[in-house]
Amino acid sequence: MEIPHILHQLGFNDKEVRVYLALLSGGPSSVRKLATDTNTNRGTVYDILKELQRQGLIGFFQKHKKQYFMAEDPEKLAEVVERREQSISELRRQLAEGLPELRSMYVHGGMKPVAKYYEGAKGVNIILRDVLQTMSEQSDKLYRVYSSLSLREFLYKDFPQFTKERIARQLRVRVIAIGPGGEEQPLAERRWLSVKEGAPTYSIIFGDKVAFFSRGQNDLPHGVIIEDANLAVTERLIFDHLWDSLPA
Repeated sequence: MEIPHILHQLGFNDKEVRVYLALLSGGPSSVRKLATDTNTNRGTVYDILKELQRQGLIGFFQKHKKQYFMAEDPEKLAEVVERREQSISELRRQLAEGLPELRSMYVHGGMKPVAKYYEGAKGVNIILRDVLQTMSEQSDKLYRVYSSLSLREFLYKDFPQFTKERIARQLRVRVIAIGPGGEEQPLAERRWLSVKEGAPTYSIIFGDKVAFFSRGQNDLPHGVIIEDANLAVTERLIFDHLWDSLPA
């Protein structure tokens, strides 16, 4: 890997790279010499030197009333990386603390329904994680599922820990199964609409959202989330009416 590329990855711009490498390879230099060697005006060179000093990458000394700058051991670059890692860790912590407030400010489309399309296993996992996150924030932890045999095995294949996470978050689910199969799980209730054949879609009603899943070519799963409080209320009413009509 080229050295300038590494320095760019550390946050250096092109002019900073030129000045730093000039000091590293050319030894102690004055601002004037650095400006000439790097084809950069003196004011810019001076600002760059101050920044490199701040990062501990260069030092300076006086000789005959003239100031010279010199590069520190390149090992100091490792300290730059370490400080950046610490900064990112702190930023990650602050973001985790501020995320609830940010989510409370998030505009979900106002009065207009919002539809989002996702494709493939990664897309399905995004929807499933949305179910966990959204329901964790609800006062009523119950969500509803129309579970179809033809989709069931594809939906959770790449998220095998979904049920474990759901239980850990104390989320309850009612499932109307379409097709045979399904096993008893904690915090889950199941009733069967049909035990002979499945349906081409699988759906989840959670919070103010409804997710629909189906399979495309090569059995590639895809899903759509529709975020609309009125739609979710209607879907819950239909589900609950059907649920009450089915044998326990």
